Amino acid sequence: MSLCTSCFTGVEGTKKIKLSREDRKALAPSDEEQFFVGIKGSPLPLWEKGKTFIAADDKTILIFDQQGLPSDPLTVRLGGKYLSFEGIDKRMAPDGKMYVVIVFKNNGNIYVYNTGKTLEEAETLTSDQLPMLIDNDMVEEVKSLLLGKRLWIKSPLWYDEAGNRISGLKFVAVTIEDVQPASIAFPLKLRFTLDNGKYAWLFMNFGNSGTESRSFPTLFSISDIRKKYPAISDEVWELICQGQIKTGMTKEECKLSLGNPSEVNSGHDYSQTLDMWHYSDGTALWFEDGLLTRFRR
Repeated sequence: MSLCTSCFTGVEGTKKIKLSREDRKALAPSDEEQFFVGIKGSPLPLWEKGKTFIAADDKTILIFDQQGLPSDPLTVRLGGKYLSFEGIDKRMAPDGKMYVVIVFKNNGNIYVYNTGKTLEEAETLTSDQLPMLIDNDMVEEVKSLLLGKRLWIKSPLWYDEAGNRISGLKFVAVTIEDVQPASIAFPLKLRFTLDNGKYAWLFMNFGNSGTESRSFPTLFSISDIRKKYPAISDEVWELICQGQIKTGMTKEECKLSLGNPSEVNSGHDYSQTLDMWHYSDGTALWFEDGLLTRFRR
C-alpha cells in the first residue's frame, strides 16, 4: 500500500487569484526599465580575445595575482587604464580543485584574476560581475543608447567637470552629450546639457531596476514628468524642481520636492487631521488636513 495515499500537498484547496488591472500595472516594468533592459553583462564563454575592461581605480591592481608585481602594487597606477581580455586558464587550489583564472593584458604586462570558480561555475560569470573592472562594451552600449537622447532628470545630485557637487534641479529636460566610465561605486558618468546651454555630470549604475541605487529608471524619465501633474501650478512646480517648499503645498507636492520622509507621525484634534513628516537631514514638515502649515529645514 502506498504511504502517500493520504498525503496533503497543500495544493488541492488553493484558489487561483486573479490580479486586478491596477495590480498588473504596478508589477509591469516601467517604460524606463524596458528602455534600459538590454544593457547587461555578457557571460564569460562569449568573451572574445581583445575585449576591453577599464580599471575603475588604482586599487584594481589588488584583485590580480600579486606575483611579479612591485612590493607596493598601487605604484602601478592602473586606475583608468584599459585591459584586454587574453583568455582563461586553470589553476589548482590547495583543496585540489581546479579554478578558472582570467588573463588580461595592459601595455605588455600580464594580469591574472582568479575567479575562485570551477569551469562549470565560471560559465555563468558575467562581465559586470568582475570587481573593480568596468566592461567597456557596456559603456559603449549605454553611449549608443543615450547619446543625444532628450530625457527628464529626477535627481538633483549633479557634479561639475572636476567631480565637485553642485546644486541641481529635478524634473527638467536635459540632453545626454557624453557617457564615460567612472568609478568603483558608479561605473558610468553622464554629461548632460540643459535647454539653456548649461551642462553638468551625473553618476549612474548599469542596473535597470527602479529599486536599484542610481539606476537609469531612478535618475531619468523618458517622458515629461510635468504632464503627469496638470493640477500643480507653475509657481509650485518651479519650487518642486528646485527642491523647495512653501506653506500651502499638498503632501504630494512636498513629496515630489523633497522625496519620501523617513518617519511619519499622524494624529488629529477635534476638527482636523494633523501630520508631521521627518527627514533624515533634520527637515520637519507639519500638515493640517493635508496642507503644509509650517516646516523646519
